[in-house]
Amino acid sequence: MSPLLALVRKECLLLLRDPHALAVLFVMPILFLVLMAAALSNYLSDQPPPLDLVLEAPQHSEASAFFQQALQEQLPGSRVLVSSDEALPHIILADDFSETLLDTPHIGPALTYPARVDSQTRQRLRAAVNIALAQTRLLAYLEDSDALPQDMDAEQRLQLIRQRTQSQLSELQVLASGELSGKANASQLSVPAWLIFGMFFVALPMAGGFQREQQSGALLRFRALGLSPATLVLSKLLPYLAINLLQFALLLAIGVYLLPLLGLSGLSLPGAPLAYALLALSLSLAACSLGLLLAALARSGEQALLLGGGLNIILAAIGGIMVPKSVMPEAMSQLADISPMSWALDAFLTLLVGQGTLADIAPDCARLLLFAILLGAAGLFLFRKRVQQTQWTTHY
Repeated sequence: MSPLLALVRKECLLLLRDPHALAVLFVMPILFLVLMAAALSNYLSDQPPPLDLVLEAPQHSEASAFFQQALQEQLPGSRVLVSSDEALPHIILADDFSETLLDTPHIGPALTYPARVDSQTRQRLRAAVNIALAQTRLLAYLEDSDALPQDMDAEQRLQLIRQRTQSQLSELQVLASGELSGKANASQLSVPAWLIFGMFFVALPMAGGFQREQQSGALLRFRALGLSPATLVLSKLLPYLAINLLQFALLLAIGVYLLPLLGLSGLSLPGAPLAYALLALSLSLAACSLGLLLAALARSGEQALLLGGGLNIILAAIGGIMVPKSVMPEAMSQLADISPMSWALDAFLTLLVGQGTLADIAPDCARLLLFAILLGAAGLFLFRKRVQQTQWTTHY
């Protein structure tokens, strides 16, 4: 058996005997993917969760009752309460709500929120109040103009106002080819981000394994046997590259087959298999080259853990994994372009959402490959210096 194959076999055996490394490489990414897909399923599918809120109407009139009915329609599944002891958003109508509906300018209801209510929920509630108020004012105008039959009940009036204020919108996705298609489901948008995040954690066991070899004296023994640094590097890269490719396939399979069993929208994989293969290889090489550089830089297992975990989280934070680039300020969205996770995510979304081709993702894959070459070369250079400087440091 050649020295390279023997070292690769040794690395694989060490991984199989390390439950913590296997958990980092497989269990944690799977949990991330499933939990985040479930947590973001309603948000990404335009189905926000129902709300509990309080409507304070000092003046009980047909106008305030109609406003409540229209508001309830804008917030399906939500509970519009008269009062509550809990800290909930409050919508407070004026004492003269009915009499001032036709005033210009018009002063609308007051909205109060508990501190824990996020800005997106506030914006959603504000939009619902504006629509319900506009419908109530239109009803008041029609009544004032005697344009409504006197025998119409509340439900008929709401139906009439709905017909006069609502329009059907057609939302289509612009594909990479320029064609139009239906909207992508939530899994198409969430699964790629957490798949990429999980794959970059390969740097942790990779860097940790190198530190253990140095501290145990194994690295010095390999050097005494005449093994070149390039052989030692390849013996580590090849197993972890194979693991990354296995992660890629496994996490995609979970998105396609497991998520529907959990009641979530399943992942579909449009496009040519060759495009996914190129993306998987580019992404795996980028993640492994980062692991190699961290392995050469760290001086202890603790340093490797802190550097690897911290850098992974930073790259995810600025790369659009944790926070979508579309909601970032302009400066942050430009900073995202330096993160390899951002390039991988753009390529993934081009394939899954834009139904792109190999040519469409080639620029992002080229960035990932260039990143892998640069970091791999730096890691190999530092690794060679570490091997040359290694002395007997065995600890018992």
